[in-house]
Amino acid sequence: MNDNVKLLNDLTLIAEPSFQEFKTTRYIIDFLKNHSIKIEKELKTGCFGTINVNAKKTIAIRADIDALPFDDHHTIFKHLCGHHAHTAGLLLALANINKNKKKLKTNIRYIFQPAEETGIGAKFVIKHGALENVSEVYGLHGEPNYALGKICLKNGRLMAGSGSFDLTIKGKGTHAAFPQYGNDVIVAIADYINLCQKIISRFKNPVESGIISFTMIKGGFAKNILPEKVEAAGTFRFFDKSVEKLIKQKMLDILGSIEKIYNVTGKINFNLTTEPVINNKKSTEKLKNILKKEFDIVEDYTEVMGSEDFSEYLKEIPGVYFIVGIAKNANHPPLHNKNFFVPDEAVMIYKKIWETIAFNYE
Repeated sequence: MNDNVKLLNDLTLIAEPSFQEFKTTRYIIDFLKNHSIKIEKELKTGCFGTINVNAKKTIAIRADIDALPFDDHHTIFKHLCGHHAHTAGLLLALANINKNKKKLKTNIRYIFQPAEETGIGAKFVIKHGALENVSEVYGLHGEPNYALGKICLKNGRLMAGSGSFDLTIKGKGTHAAFPQYGNDVIVAIADYINLCQKIISRFKNPVESGIISFTMIKGGFAKNILPEKVEAAGTFRFFDKSVEKLIKQKMLDILGSIEKIYNVTGKINFNLTTEPVINNKKSTEKLKNILKKEFDIVEDYTEVMGSEDFSEYLKEIPGVYFIVGIAKNANHPPLHNKNFFVPDEAVMIYKKIWETIAFNYE
């Protein structure tokens, strides 16, 4: 079995949730030690270190390591976003980079980051010193909407900022045949969800990007009872801070109206998860010049409403987050789909990308 296939298979079998990537971290550390790669800091989960050649500059290259829940009860986790392939590709690249480090003109800081899916892993590793003495930072993500091996580079706005919300609406429960004696929280939340979509279509400037998605609803326990409580949760996305402010304020305003109309009480809590990913112009141009000799570069990639906590690195230092195609055909399952997978070949493409950057960066 090829090393890339073995690593991918091994990491597939130990998929773990954010900040519980204990087996994954152990696997990474064992690999690094077996290849004599110095580890500077072993964290609760994740780690980072430097292949140091006493160069003036140090650049960082990052892979995320956590997985996603596969069932409603969060008892099974799978790599439905391909982080195991990011990890495998970086590990294989580091082994070769360290073996041939005499070719390097810059020091290489590697970062195996936990908890990307919760949006707080980057802050965690930065807090523990992952970017100390680093000049630039680079990260990649596999994308099934592009053909295998294509690299999408974009200066400036790449991925949206994201926030999440938790909503509770409470009323008086009653018999389903006599709604006048209680408060129908099911209808109330249905109206609330529909009205919130008007924030995007009627209140937001149409040329600015933004989205609100309700992703979870919980309420009721019998077919003939109107429940006294219903809960919902979801996410919102934005690029401009004015859109973030608008979304939160209007969601609060609409909730106030729903409370009056249905005689219910509502509570909504907001959490900001990530800021927008904004690539550095100079770093993007530098990366394009390094990669264009070896790879097919897609330069007309448009910004997307997905989010990434790589934005935390870019708040600290210049860098680039870029997209790598992994689809071998037009029917590849999308990210976060239960049938999503990463082809074995993608791991070697990731490996080659990191090696090309490391050996050609000046």
